[in-house]
Amino acid sequence: MNWFNDFALGFRLAVGGGRALRANLPRLVLTAIGIGLSLAMLLLLASTIHALGERADRMAGREPVVDGPASLYLDSQTAPVGDRTFTTTWLEAAGPDAPVPPGLAAIPHPGEMVVSPALADRLASDPVLRARFPERVVGVIAPDGLDGPDELFAYVGATGMRAANEGLAISGFGASTAVDTSSPQLIFLLVVAVVVLFVPMLVLLSAAGRIGGAERERRLSTLRLAGARRGQVHRIAAGESLAGALAGGLLGLALYLAVRRPAAGLEFEGISVFRPDFVPGWPLGVVVALLVPVLAIGPAWFGLRRLVVEPLAVLRNAKPERRRLWWRLVLLVLGVVLLLPDKLLGVGSDHPGSTLPFLLAGSTFLLIGVPAVMPWVTEFVVRRSGGGSPAWQLAVRRLQLDSGTPNRVVAGVVVVLAGVITLQTMIGSTAAHADLVQVASGTASLNAAASAEAEALRLLDGAPGLIGAYPVQRLTGKPGDGWPVELLVAPCPVLAHLFGTSGCADGAAYVVDGSGIRPGSTLTVKQVRFTVPAGAQATPPGAAGITHGVGVAVTPAAASRQHLPQDGRMIELLLAPGDPGALDRIRAALGPLAWQTKVFSEDEYLRGSGQDFLAAANGLLYSGGLLGLVIAAVSLLVLLAGQLSERRRAFAAMHASGVPLPVLARSLLWQNAIPLVFGVAVAVAVAIGTGALTVRLMGPHVVLHVDAGFIGTAVAAAAVLVFAVTAAALPGLRAVTRVEALRAE
Repeated sequence: MNWFNDFALGFRLAVGGGRALRANLPRLVLTAIGIGLSLAMLLLLASTIHALGERADRMAGREPVVDGPASLYLDSQTAPVGDRTFTTTWLEAAGPDAPVPPGLAAIPHPGEMVVSPALADRLASDPVLRARFPERVVGVIAPDGLDGPDELFAYVGATGMRAANEGLAISGFGASTAVDTSSPQLIFLLVVAVVVLFVPMLVLLSAAGRIGGAERERRLSTLRLAGARRGQVHRIAAGESLAGALAGGLLGLALYLAVRRPAAGLEFEGISVFRPDFVPGWPLGVVVALLVPVLAIGPAWFGLRRLVVEPLAVLRNAKPERRRLWWRLVLLVLGVVLLLPDKLLGVGSDHPGSTLPFLLAGSTFLLIGVPAVMPWVTEFVVRRSGGGSPAWQLAVRRLQLDSGTPNRVVAGVVVVLAGVITLQTMIGSTAAHADLVQVASGTASLNAAASAEAEALRLLDGAPGLIGAYPVQRLTGKPGDGWPVELLVAPCPVLAHLFGTSGCADGAAYVVDGSGIRPGSTLTVKQVRFTVPAGAQATPPGAAGITHGVGVAVTPAAASRQHLPQDGRMIELLLAPGDPGALDRIRAALGPLAWQTKVFSEDEYLRGSGQDFLAAANGLLYSGGLLGLVIAAVSLLVLLAGQLSERRRAFAAMHASGVPLPVLARSLLWQNAIPLVFGVAVAVAVAIGTGALTVRLMGPHVVLHVDAGFIGTAVAAAAVLVFAVTAAALPGLRAVTRVEALRAE
């Protein structure tokens, strides 16, 4: 009960009337703003995690189960539709006990289809898409069978799969796990964005706790004189902070409710969630609720760690302590180690998802290490500095005595700077790689069931945008030493279209430059040894060498001499250049064959997915960076105001003794500019290093791309922000240097 009384007394002191309220009001308001923004962001993050978890559960619920007796045959195909991805699942029941997928009342009969609401709207407005499906729409998929409200998904009744031994034989739905379509790069972007936004908010909370510090210290000293013990003083100080926590909690909840609905309706890289799912789950909600008082009380108790409150005085341990470097380096070393999982931890990197936890933890440690290392670097340099103009000497001497406050002033800015440079490095490297691989080959591949191949060729005859359709083989060959390459068996028109060859005749063979294959080399193709003809001609890689990894290309006559396996058979579709709708019309022409055909274009897939990801990532980069800089600017202004308040007597004494006001203003500017320079150096170095380590985990062919122009712009924006906010605080310097500021009670 005594503890409760102490907290209650602190709460009453914070919100009581009179002089105490006037002194506490700025700190109360700023604390409420800081906690409100932090709480709103945490609630949005918790809601996002919960909504994605519900989405993953629904996706797992429709995953086929292959264990047990087969009672349903299923075949799924995914293809781009404009800027979206469209999934079609054909179902053929093998008996009356066939399982029904989630979201359906019954399995559609042949000639029927059940579609998602978003697809129903799309079919009504897109005649080319509707031409793909001669089936009749008989229903709409319920939400429990969709990953989101905007998913384009269809269940189509089929026949013939069981007889043709095609499709997947399943016994039910609801596998324990599902393949999540959210990319590791997307998750990385979200985590880094949270770090970039949350660290400036912590700086803002710390800054708000320092407003009105002198008044609070005198009040605590009075309480000691009245008989309060030291532990009670700390609890009373915590009670004062709880007032700001309560106000901030209400503000954060109001902000969350205001932005929840539009936030739930956002779509990022094709991922959307249902609005009822966009709420914080109870475990995360409890954690967020407990974080609110921690965010309020933590800075208050941390600010009292070097304060000795006695009955007649407040003593501060002002002896400068040399900052320790070892624990700051531990953060950076941990970050580097976690970003080298394949080298130092023995974790394979063949799949991006396997290294995602290491990528997230490592990048977080490195970004947090930026504000941790920056004060040590500043102190190390200023201890060895001297001379210069009076303004410079005043700034350096202040940093020698206490560099903590100026470093806190720019900490939020440099964390945002490090975060946006890291994100831009990753995005720029991905974009550069996308530009390399997205060289249009002008081809597509058609996989058709053996019984439907002739009918497919008949339906494609005369299709607009199609130059020709030719049977080909794509086989994987393993040389004696080196990476596997693709062996392409195709007629001369296909080779001329892909490689630009001329003078091709049946029996010709080609080796692709840069593949490492030479005429006379031997490849192992499914235990069959294939010898590259000695007369094979060299050809530039062209589009095929980039998008398909072709190493050897031969005509059917050259292949027939060596008895290659009959695997990898497909139909190569040569497309007219400059016709983006050709594939849609080809799929529409093949609509009557339903599940028996599948058209795939690597150009289309890379172009669609890469552009969606880069556009979403760039939007997150600029909006998150701008919001982070705004939060950092507010915290910077608050810290400067508190700094002027704490040093008002020192500034007034210097001005009264003859130090011109412009000299004091320049000293304040230098005092913030010096940590900014070292912070920018640390931030840029750590950001480029983090970008280099993360890019190498994105794939062996992604090369680090550092945009010097973007880095220069970001650094200039950070510098302008610090100087502008410092200049905005200069009118306060004029106020604290008046003669009245020398008065003391």
